[in-house]
Amino acid sequence: MKRLSLALLSLIVLTACSTSQPDKVEKINRLHIPLVLPGEKPPAVEPSHIASLYRQNQQQINQLTSSLKEHYLQNATAKDIFTEDSPVQPVYASLTKLEQLDMINQQYLKDKNEAGLQNIHIALKPLAAG
Repeated sequence: MKRLSLALLSLIVLTACSTSQPDKVEKINRLHIPLVLPGEKPPAVEPSHIASLYRQNQQQINQLTSSLKEHYLQNATAKDIFTEDSPVQPVYASLTKLEQLDMINQQYLKDKNEAGLQNIHIALKPLAAG
């Protein structure tokens, strides 16, 4: 739960910094990470369905991460990373958000939180299509 709180704090801090960037980066930076706390007693769901949702989410997160790195960070230097107004800063913010989403996805798998996994799947769908 501490990691979830830390992820939320990081999310709030990182989303405050925004500049005009490529479409996918902007969409990821605007992405709302769905937080779904497990109810008292969730309905019985097939473990294979939960694992499938998790794997689909994981695959989409990995594809988005690879795509961002390939398209925007091939020629990035250490100076770009630490320069405040660098055009790669929003890309790194997007990568951080995807990492947070991955951590929450893992937690939802651990908690067998089907609603949370489903909400992540729904949130990722427009990013994968565009």
